[in-house]
Amino acid sequence: MDIGFVQGKSDNLPRIDSTMMAKKRDTKRRGSPARKLSHKKSCSYLPLNAFSNRNKALYYTTIDFALGKTESLSDLNERLKSVFNNATLTCKAASKKLTAGAIFVICLLSVFALLVVIGSSITAFEYYMKAKISEECEYGASAHSNRANSADVKNTSQGFADDGRLFRTEDKTVLPAYLEKCKPYFNCFCIFTNGEKLLSTASSEGQLPCLHGIRFLSMTWVILCHSYGNVAHIVKNTGEAADYTDHWTFQIILNGFFCVDSFFVLSGFLVGYLFFQQAQKTDGKIPWLYYYIHRYIRLTPVYMIVVAFYTTISPFLGSGPLWPDYTVIQDCKENWWWNVLYINNFLSINLKQCMAWSWFLAIDMQFYVISPLFLITLWRWPKAGYSLIGLFFCITFTCNFVLTYKYDLMAGFGNILEHYQDIPNFLPRMNAFYDIVYSKPYTRIGSYLVGLVLAYYIYRRKRSNSPGLNSETLSAGWLVATGITLACQFGLYHQHVTTVGASFYNALSRIGFSMGLGWVIFVCVIGQGGVVNSILSWKALIPLSRLSYCAYLVHPIVTTTYSSSVRTFINFNHINAIMLYLGYLVISYAVALVTSLMFESPVMRLERLIRNKLSSR
Repeated sequence: MDIGFVQGKSDNLPRIDSTMMAKKRDTKRRGSPARKLSHKKSCSYLPLNAFSNRNKALYYTTIDFALGKTESLSDLNERLKSVFNNATLTCKAASKKLTAGAIFVICLLSVFALLVVIGSSITAFEYYMKAKISEECEYGASAHSNRANSADVKNTSQGFADDGRLFRTEDKTVLPAYLEKCKPYFNCFCIFTNGEKLLSTASSEGQLPCLHGIRFLSMTWVILCHSYGNVAHIVKNTGEAADYTDHWTFQIILNGFFCVDSFFVLSGFLVGYLFFQQAQKTDGKIPWLYYYIHRYIRLTPVYMIVVAFYTTISPFLGSGPLWPDYTVIQDCKENWWWNVLYINNFLSINLKQCMAWSWFLAIDMQFYVISPLFLITLWRWPKAGYSLIGLFFCITFTCNFVLTYKYDLMAGFGNILEHYQDIPNFLPRMNAFYDIVYSKPYTRIGSYLVGLVLAYYIYRRKRSNSPGLNSETLSAGWLVATGITLACQFGLYHQHVTTVGASFYNALSRIGFSMGLGWVIFVCVIGQGGVVNSILSWKALIPLSRLSYCAYLVHPIVTTTYSSSVRTFINFNHINAIMLYLGYLVISYAVALVTSLMFESPVMRLERLIRNKLSSR
């Protein structure tokens, strides 16, 4: 057995990118030359105390071993432990073979790619034929050629009616009959049509363009936080990095979980806004079955394709000393069905949660499922609706406060550096905060309810033709909203927070931030947002906003693939981090564009096409 890539730690070696290569050929014990060994494995040797000293970087050495058939990995482990203390040996195959699951997913992706090619080719061919016939009919070089072309077109039209193989122009049809029947379905996969709609910056009456800007900026904030988080374990100058993170501006990263609350506010607002518009047109008669089916079909197919890709294909995207840590793939193989049902947020992060970042999708779906309870009550009985929402605000406040106090949880992530000093308890406390408070619907519903209430208030305001706000009210509103938002975002900086203080912070901060964002949405929607509305409504942000869902799905795969593939540590500073972030951002949106064009847009158009055909019967 040929053993390679053994990683260890040596604090007294000055350079992280130094590599020691050693070859050992023990022919006496093996009895056969190394070149005859057919089984190869890559072994990672990682010290358990690797993170015990934040001022020292990990040092990885690479040693190539050749072992005989009589030697085992336990023999190698014992020999290495005589040099490296408190370490663990992890081995994997040096060469990876495609699994049956990977082959199946590749075939599935190939089918989608083929459908895209067929749909795009039909559209391109149809466009070409129409242009050619138009040119021959209208821009002929001579009267004779015009007459000849007209006769040809006439014959072509007659021939099409007879055998279904030629072309006609009377009804703008240029495809054979059998393709004409399938064309609407194939056209759903047309990259030209989908791309035109996806990249369009046109906005119709009644749309709220400011929401596109908020959605895109929130997505860039998510990627920013994950970009910094994914370089934490590959940093060489950890002491300097700690100084960087101790600056007040870094609270934007540490307290970045508010970016998720902005998505909850947007989601609640859009669900409520669209519902009240539809209810006004239909007198409250909503097709509730379609309400749920449409949402599930809208989100799930592309979601499951990403899960399948992540589970089967992503293990083959890279390799390196840190790649063995990329073992959460097994979690998806065992628990993918939790994601299908959108209940994966109830799995502990330590108990095999597939695609840990998808907890947001689960909670958002859960809020969507129960939102008719609030929507119908607000529509039919406004006072009862406000009372019900007030009750749920009290419930989420109580849950956050009691759970934080009972389990002595952190006050968000804003003062995470204070807890980072206590290395043995740091990760358990952070995971406990995630499992108990961060990823549960009863602790996060406050932001969603802010969006629902805001939607109803704006609906009532527009219906009653309320006048605009005066300058004093606008100024006071901006002052209060800005103060609350900044207090939530930066209030924990250099603060020692007691358990009671953490309980109040976790109970109030997300609702406070959501109210601040709600004010921005409110003034922009009523047309008094000024320069803020102009920035958020910039047309260039509309296509990027449409890609936010796919970008959210794929960006952790992009960031983790890089951070798990590096073979040397990086020197952390904000320049390097921002360059990585910009790379992650561009690549994530490029992958999101491909994902949307191949999967998301076709499925959405297919669902709409089938629904229209069924409703016309």
